[in-house]
Amino acid sequence: MNAQAITVVICTYNRAQSLARTLTSLQEMSVPPDLSWELIVVDNNSHDDTRRIVHDFMRSSELPLRYVWEGTQGLSRARNTGIKEARGEIVAFTDDDVTFDPHWLVSIRRAFQQYDCFGVGGKIVPLWPPKKPSWLETDGQYRLMDAIVKLDLGEEVLEMKNPPYGANMAFRRAAFHKYGDFRPDLDRVGYRLLCGGDTEFGRRLLGGGERVVYEPRAVVYHPVQKHRMTKGYFQCWYFNYGRVLVRVGGFPEEAARYAGIPRYLFRELLGTFLKSTFSVNSRGRFYHKLHCYQIAGQIIEAYLSRRSGRYSVRNASF
Repeated sequence: MNAQAITVVICTYNRAQSLARTLTSLQEMSVPPDLSWELIVVDNNSHDDTRRIVHDFMRSSELPLRYVWEGTQGLSRARNTGIKEARGEIVAFTDDDVTFDPHWLVSIRRAFQQYDCFGVGGKIVPLWPPKKPSWLETDGQYRLMDAIVKLDLGEEVLEMKNPPYGANMAFRRAAFHKYGDFRPDLDRVGYRLLCGGDTEFGRRLLGGGERVVYEPRAVVYHPVQKHRMTKGYFQCWYFNYGRVLVRVGGFPEEAARYAGIPRYLFRELLGTFLKSTFSVNSRGRFYHKLHCYQIAGQIIEAYLSRRSGRYSVRNASF
């Protein structure tokens, strides 16, 4: 890789203080002289101290930092702006609240150099507060979905069968020319808890037969905020995940419908509700309750999209 090998893109919205910690962590990385890189912070219409924080780092640090404004709200739109502004052959994405292993950037470059791949996903380690809620199952029969961002596929490099997550992913610039940008109807818009823009793009690559590699030495540390360890947060996340399932996957064309809603969803909702009511333990009841929220999200999204005809045919898995 020659000059300007890697562009790191951080999209941010009203997280000036956590962004400062992230930039400090990047400043402390070990970067060899032969690795040319740049850092782009895309300010997605923040109204806190984000602009001042970034410009302070531009003046006082040696980070190869640029500030870019994206006034149209939405994480996918901000990521797409970062892609357009990027000068690197590789575009790496991360979050505005993570910290980094000192060799994160070197490990990403190594993975692209050693393996014939279009993308790289790194390890995401959640940093839990001292006490994790007893209801939050991360393993076993009642394991909850990854509303808490984490990715750990072991300590060996391997080819990924599922997409990497936005907190720690990188792609060749050619991937965006070939497969397009991130979908603006997915992922967060302001504080709205949609998701899926990162994994939908990754599935396009995997579906096209491209190789995406897991690099365990490219590590970021993701703090788990207290508000994310509440049942209300998980219920909201599952509901919006259901909406994303419809936007990405649609429904079988032959499905019978009522007011645009596949009738089988009502049966699934009833069955899951009964499980949430009569499960013998509290973890099981909450697990099934969350899936009720997911199905409710699918029902609402199907209803809202009935006039436009969007998402009517199953076109992808998610």
